[in-house]
Amino acid sequence: MGLAVSEDNIPFMHEVYEGNKHDSKIFPELLDAITERLTNLNIETDDMILVFDKGNNSTANIEDVTSKMNIVASAKQNQAEELLEISLDNYKYLYTNSKGNKMYGYRTKHEFFGKEFTTIILYSAASHKKQMKSYEKRKAKMLEKLADLQRRLGSNRGKERDASSVEREVSEIIYKDFRSVFGYKIGAVPPGKKKPSLEVWIEEGVEKKRYAGFGKTVLFTDLTYWHSKKIAKTYNQKYLVEDDFKLLNDLLLVPIGPVNHRKDFNIRAHIFLCVVGMIFYRYLAWKCKHLRLSILQLVDELGGIRLALVRKKTDNNVMVVVEEMNVKQARLFSLLDLGEFMVS
Repeated sequence: MGLAVSEDNIPFMHEVYEGNKHDSKIFPELLDAITERLTNLNIETDDMILVFDKGNNSTANIEDVTSKMNIVASAKQNQAEELLEISLDNYKYLYTNSKGNKMYGYRTKHEFFGKEFTTIILYSAASHKKQMKSYEKRKAKMLEKLADLQRRLGSNRGKERDASSVEREVSEIIYKDFRSVFGYKIGAVPPGKKKPSLEVWIEEGVEKKRYAGFGKTVLFTDLTYWHSKKIAKTYNQKYLVEDDFKLLNDLLLVPIGPVNHRKDFNIRAHIFLCVVGMIFYRYLAWKCKHLRLSILQLVDELGGIRLALVRKKTDNNVMVVVEEMNVKQARLFSLLDLGEFMVS
């Protein structure tokens, strides 16, 4: 599913397409649909800004987008490796995000997809620390398994093994995104032995480049007059769409899955209803925005507001009353005029 939202996180378009189509292939169709819809609403696209991530990058897509509107996008790190090597001393402080992490940036010009763009290398020490920890943890796990394999191959106990079986096991141990980091060589089976040898090493040059990219995001835009801080903040607003997809995956809210339909029309109708439900949640969040509660928190607090039927011993009249509420629930009850929906 493709979803487009405004900078205020108001979903204004969604498209459903076949699962065997790659995102970058469907992107031009979605872009044309967005442009057509805005044009039909008499909204000019020349001054609009489209924010998207590197999964949709291609020369054709970039040319198509920039012919219709401005862009703020990200690139793969291997498309700007020389920029990642620049010392952090050359970076400037931009802003502190909502999590309290300081964001720094290095600004320059760089060519992507045959065209020069204003480029920001965004850096976060918190992201660097998190990525480094994850990388080293996964690497240590693989090295431990490879060392165990070497030990087993060095022993003459157990069944015979050929090079192809060892190759398969090594491929299963090394994660896909580490294939360029690890080097290995499988030797021949020595005379009198039943198993081949295995030599393992780390490609230091590749790992050095990997280290250089930790905590960094490569951004590019055709908005040359924008401040680096505004470019970075605008790109990071894509979390709004990511949050919407989290809602559509939440089992307690408006989950798209499981899809118990086979026909395309029924699948589209099911997803349309889920998106409409999400829009209602977004409206609820907008109406209660000054309370600074997430949608999940809003749902949880509203779920805690309970009604009771009360009848006095002296008569048969039944009253509907609200059970005791906490401060947040009381404010929501008042803000949303929930008392109007109580039937006595």
